Amino acid sequence: MLFGLLTALFWGVTDFLIKLLGGRLSLKSSLVWTQGASALAVLALVLAGGRLPLAGLPPSVLPMLLAVAVTNAFGLGLLYAAFQNGRVAVVAPVIGSYAIVATAIGMATGTEAVSAPLLVTLAVISAGAMLVMLESGGDGGLRPRAGAAAAAGSALFSGLSIWLAAVHVLPTTPVADVLFANFALLAIAAALWPAGRIERPVGRVTWAIILGIAAGCVAGYGFYNVGLARGGIAVVSVLATLSSAVTTLLAAAVLKEQVRGIQRLGLTIVLLGLPLLALIREMPAG
Repeated sequence: MLFGLLTALFWGVTDFLIKLLGGRLSLKSSLVWTQGASALAVLALVLAGGRLPLAGLPPSVLPMLLAVAVTNAFGLGLLYAAFQNGRVAVVAPVIGSYAIVATAIGMATGTEAVSAPLLVTLAVISAGAMLVMLESGGDGGLRPRAGAAAAAGSALFSGLSIWLAAVHVLPTTPVADVLFANFALLAIAAALWPAGRIERPVGRVTWAIILGIAAGCVAGYGFYNVGLARGGIAVVSVLATLSSAVTTLLAAAVLKEQVRGIQRLGLTIVLLGLPLLALIREMPAG
């Protein structure tokens, strides 16, 4: 339970910090600095353990490791875009629906048991996510529909990345190597992206946000995988999905964001449905 709570806390705070950074740096610059710092942090941890990252991995796992890193890059890149364009209260729950994608892929490939409660929960959460995405108009230069679309794309790619890692990579690859590949590939891809330039962060607050995001990325994924390694799959998965609630509550308290109209119903459905989905996924088949 402790690892699940820590995962939700770190991921939730990290997503909120990503929202704050979006007002200070461009999307490209945000990705380069935060993911570069995350990669360096993981590299330092691996080197401290007396080895090199990705060294000694079986050649057969490398194509799948690359696939995990590429899909993660799309998922995390779209996550940043979602928070820059939309309100946290709208995009955070949609991003959290990556669990739906991972479950659907598992069902289609036969790696996930299918049950009636699971199918019903998937349908209800999907309906809730659609209600959340009904927002129109913009506040303070935001583009809510673009934000919601990016959030949906983030959930799609993140769910695929998580499934690929869980089924094809993590059984034979250290967690630190997977994290290093994910963070490093995204930082390099963002730096090489032809559009825009890399801005230098200005001010201590901006640097503090960048380092906070890097620490949150590393710690969140670290606690999540430690929890899984210790056998607390159901509890960790249930609590980790609450990160979207943490982000939403922070936005309401600090940014004074409010959910309007029918979005309130959709938000409630998603926030309650995600942990229920995780719990059902880990229940033994009847």
